[in-house]
Amino acid sequence: MNANDTEADRQGLWEALVRCPPLSTQSPDRDRLWLVVRDCICTRGTAAVTPLGSSSQILVTSEYASDELIAAMSWLRAHDDDARKLRPLELFIMLRGVATRGASGSGRAAQADALHGMTGVEQGQPVRWRNLDGTGAA
Repeated sequence: MNANDTEADRQGLWEALVRCPPLSTQSPDRDRLWLVVRDCICTRGTAAVTPLGSSSQILVTSEYASDELIAAMSWLRAHDDDARKLRPLELFIMLRGVATRGASGSGRAAQADALHGMTGVEQGQPVRWRNLDGTGAA
């Protein structure tokens, strides 16, 4: 669980979703839901997550909270009907997983940052950075 997680947060998240009209409809309740998701789901400290398809943990900080918020809200909008059927804890777990471990979540963003934009790195393959100063390599 996220260090920020409390039962009151989970209940507040669930209630904010229930109060909203369909998420495809712009409304003040949908705007408030964005803020509740940010406060309940997004990383505020430091967390180690393992992105889907990866075998190594990635350190995520609050720097990635916007990636988490966008990933969680994108999932909510795409799965509006299913999300409304979830209980508070189930909703929290789903959104936190999507926000941190999903394809657009913070774990993937942090992993991409750590790889400095490298592509084609096989799953589980280590990447080692070496200092080239003094080696004559260009």
